[in-house]
Amino acid sequence: MAIDIPGLSSAQTGNVRSNRVSSEQQNAGTPRSEGSAQPSVSPGSVDTVKISDAAQAIQGAAQDLKSEPEVNSARVAELKAAIDSGEYKVDAERVAQGMLAMESLFS
Repeated sequence: MAIDIPGLSSAQTGNVRSNRVSSEQQNAGTPRSEGSAQPSVSPGSVDTVKISDAAQAIQGAAQDLKSEPEVNSARVAELKAAIDSGEYKVDAERVAQGMLAMESLFS
């Protein structure tokens, strides 16, 4: 990882890092004081997590989607047949409304 400190050369920043590492290595063998930043954990304590209702709903929806096929093959075949026979007509008004609705989501 490169450290860019204005006014210091790369040789100086390397020395700062190596000095810090060596001081950390020296302090590794010494016991920490009572006021250290390390939290104490009692043997009987238990952490709990509560998942919100919204997160549970999202999980449920994701599970429901997994059971659905990615492509509705019957609908694809129906559309292909309509296009081949010339019966499929594009509704320009509906396409434009969809584009405007999508645009409003980004503005």
